[in-house]
Amino acid sequence: MRSCARAPVRVDPAGGGTDAPPYRIEYGGAVVNFAVQRHAFASAQRLETNSGVILYAMDLQQGLTAESVSRLGSDNRLEFIKAFLQRMVPDGDSILLVTETDVPPGSGLGGSGALGVAIVAALDQAYGRDRSPLDTAVLANEVERHDLGYPGGDQDSLGAALGGINFLEYHAGGGMTPHKISLSADTLRTLEHGSLLVYSGAAHVSASIHEDIKRSYALNHSPTRTAMSVLHQQARAMRGALESANLTAYAMALSESCRQLYNLHESCGSDEHRRFFKAVDDCILGAKTCGAGGGGFMLLYVKPGRRHECIRRIGELGGLVWPVTIDFQGVTRWQESSLTDEDIERFRYLASSSA
Repeated sequence: MRSCARAPVRVDPAGGGTDAPPYRIEYGGAVVNFAVQRHAFASAQRLETNSGVILYAMDLQQGLTAESVSRLGSDNRLEFIKAFLQRMVPDGDSILLVTETDVPPGSGLGGSGALGVAIVAALDQAYGRDRSPLDTAVLANEVERHDLGYPGGDQDSLGAALGGINFLEYHAGGGMTPHKISLSADTLRTLEHGSLLVYSGAAHVSASIHEDIKRSYALNHSPTRTAMSVLHQQARAMRGALESANLTAYAMALSESCRQLYNLHESCGSDEHRRFFKAVDDCILGAKTCGAGGGGFMLLYVKPGRRHECIRRIGELGGLVWPVTIDFQGVTRWQESSLTDEDIERFRYLASSSA
């Protein structure tokens, strides 16, 4: 059988950045994030002995083949996906791993976190392992942060694994407690209807932004540290607003979180995003750049009766608009029929020819 999994990407309306060290270790942190119905997918099929390893990323149209996991190479080509195979697959095993994602690179929607969660879930199923969603997130984040050394926090993998609307509470000194935010059906539908994800086409490079933030954080009288503190406060305020069904206060916290995101470091800002925000300013109650900033998607919360007009203006600027629907399932996995020998050889050819 072929073991399949999917995990939703997330939006982070408040608190993003406070989930990363050193701030969360020194002061604790807080993040509100929503899992949304755009997904990363992974499928794994164990192959006959000595069939080798085949890795193919469908959205990137890139792949790798090797005799074994240990011979996948140490270059940076598909290094993210390779790291999961190297952590989770015994060296003598033969396997086909295929991935794809609904979001473009540099989206600011935690796409790599979602992909890591999907890969862990697919490989677990292929090897008959059972792991909770929380533990799946922990392992996915460990591969990304420790094995690969990528900077950042863990809210991306947590949102992807847990699904729904989360308040992630980080404790000074270490540890995290996830809290589900429950909304009434009316409040949920109002929030979804008023929310839009907008992509200007300008991607970001989160790794360099995280490094900029880290350097600024270490300065004496750092404005980054001050901004982190306000982001922490706004996440708590947003949690209260959502739980009390006060979506006007939610929108205020959303916009303040964007201002403080930009205050973390100048690289977090985006002139292109500011251009979009200005064009729809009278149509919205709040807006924020998603993720680390510098590009990627924007989350808007529109005024009642102004949704269609907001979409029209964004289209005139050349932006892409996605509706927002919350994914309450989080990471899910299932089985499909095994690929035929012909299909496997097709993936081997695609992977080899893209090298």
